[in-house]
Amino acid sequence: MHIISMLLLPVLVLFSAVLRGVSAVESAPTFEHQDPITREILICDRCPPGTHMAAYCTATTPTMCAPCRNQHYTELWNYLPKCLYCHNFCTENEEVETECSATSNRVCRCKQGFFMTAGFCMRHSECGPGHGVQTKGTSQMNTVCEKCSEGYFSTSSSALESCVKHQECVGGQIALLPGSINHDKMCGSCEDLANGGETLRTFLSGFFSMHRMRVPKMKIFVARYVHTSEEALPNHRGPLMDQIRAWLAQAPEEELKKLPQMLKASQLCSMQEKLETIVSDIKQHSPNCSLQFFDVQM
Repeated sequence: MHIISMLLLPVLVLFSAVLRGVSAVESAPTFEHQDPITREILICDRCPPGTHMAAYCTATTPTMCAPCRNQHYTELWNYLPKCLYCHNFCTENEEVETECSATSNRVCRCKQGFFMTAGFCMRHSECGPGHGVQTKGTSQMNTVCEKCSEGYFSTSSSALESCVKHQECVGGQIALLPGSINHDKMCGSCEDLANGGETLRTFLSGFFSMHRMRVPKMKIFVARYVHTSEEALPNHRGPLMDQIRAWLAQAPEEELKKLPQMLKASQLCSMQEKLETIVSDIKQHSPNCSLQFFDVQM
């Protein structure tokens, strides 16, 4: 009998602790209320979350609580005469994170691609060419951009993409055009360039893209060789460059090999010199290459 008592004692202690815990959880917070008739100060229970007070307690009856109706809530123990309205509504750039319930107001968050600032959801900033994403934006923080480091590049504006490493020229290829923070290195061979075709056009398009030209001189070049009236040309670098790229993509190769003279005639002398220097360096890497393009005397 003594052994059974010893075994039961820990169980009884544990059960008692559980009962005390349940009692603490179920014990409602209270508030003071003066009975309007007897003037007696009563200690009334508050109503639990998700309900509101329908009637005060009396000396003989407890507080009467009623559940919140649809689109209304109470988050805390309370003695409110009615529940609070779910007044949070998600705006155009927001979405619902937690829907309205009897115990909580509706919670909104910024949609994917937006972040909260000064109470508004703003679109994440994009990192422009030559810059990449260091830290992607979140619902609470904007995109953090960084300038591409040596050996890396970015050609686009993006809120998601990091800088990309320049490709390595392998298998006997050389750098036909060096890489920069704005474009990748172009790999190939002198023979590829001598054969013309797509390699030549890509090379020339990349050459133009990597050099910043003044708009008036670009307009002279486009008007003379892309066959457009200079008065009708745009006054912005981007649209002019688009016209040059389109011309490079379809012009006869016999015309393309005259590019040094064209650059000089358009007062783009520094561009002419840079092109000749690049071609000369390519030939030095491949002395047996018969690169005929740009060999026309000035």
